[in-house]
Amino acid sequence: MSVSQGCEMDEFKTREAAWIALNRVRTQIFHDTERALAAAGLPKLNWYDVLWELDQNPDGLRPFQLEQQLLFDQSSFSRQVARMAEQGLLSRESANGDGRGKVLRITEKGRALRAQMWVIYRAHIDNGMSTAVASGDLAPVGQVLD
Repeated sequence: MSVSQGCEMDEFKTREAAWIALNRVRTQIFHDTERALAAAGLPKLNWYDVLWELDQNPDGLRPFQLEQQLLFDQSSFSRQVARMAEQGLLSRESANGDGRGKVLRITEKGRALRAQMWVIYRAHIDNGMSTAVASGDLAPVGQVLD
């Protein structure tokens, strides 16, 4: 193995270790948050994910656009959206110029639920990240990964 191959391998090991560590922290935060949401009688994080994306896009999103932006696996996305609409958390409106297409928008009820869920989610993000990484080290990580 040449010196350059050895350096490349060391760099890969560093990236691999970072990848594993990030995933472990993310998984722990996810599971802790899911348990806390369930204990509070609130929906799972995949509902929060949908509500957050719609709240960030006040003009609404087509379902395929929304699904592409989500952080968490949405194995039954269409059924989830239908349930959320039935509960009044989001609206499904006809898309301009496309009678069959729909645009999804968050409702006030959806915003209120998202705010309730955020209190729990934020606490778990804060606790999980501060336990895993010193605050001063987080800013560069976020900048590099964004």
